[in-house]
Amino acid sequence: MAGNGDSPPWPPGEVLVTTLTRPDATYYVLAIPQAALDGEALTSFLARVAPFGCPSPGALIRAYSLPDAPFPSILLKEHEDAPDGLGDAYRRFLVFARRHWLAALGQTGPGLCPVLAWDAGATRRLLGQAELARVVADAALTPTGVADGYLGRGLLLLANPDLSESWPTLMSLGGPTKARKITGREFPVWVDLPAHQPSLLSSPLLRRIEHLIEP
Repeated sequence: MAGNGDSPPWPPGEVLVTTLTRPDATYYVLAIPQAALDGEALTSFLARVAPFGCPSPGALIRAYSLPDAPFPSILLKEHEDAPDGLGDAYRRFLVFARRHWLAALGQTGPGLCPVLAWDAGATRRLLGQAELARVVADAALTPTGVADGYLGRGLLLLANPDLSESWPTLMSLGGPTKARKITGREFPVWVDLPAHQPSLLSSPLLRRIEHLIEP
């Protein structure tokens, strides 16, 4: 994970993997608990996983501070009818992550720790932010910042950049005339879209970890 070939390195810090077994599920967790990214360290990470780099922390703060449209190409409330899971991914970011991202970007609160958690049951799936927070607490990971699943998915793209080769690099929450390039600002929605989950779940890293720590 230090980076080889075309794979950029992960943020520095000890990588921790663990598993939690429940009656109806087995969860695996991959985390870098000491890597609390904020300010330019956060935008630098986003620049390496988004197709078109990332604006400065100040630019993201201005965008995310807008009351109903943290992505400026969106008209008020237009995202509610966005197709293909775009609207739901947008709302998940607003509800679970925007406040933490603003604090990290402005260095007014904890940084964001890349954490990835997934259910390795009959149908493998990545956990969303709400489930991830519960699993992190149950696993007693004690990250130095806020556990963030968007950055966790970014780790998979750093480990295997080809996972996102087929993903569109333009996205619109407000119709085709408002399509914009995917930068670090749009990354949380882009990496959470339903159409992109099969690619992330095909990551060989997930299976390597499962085989490493099979319960």
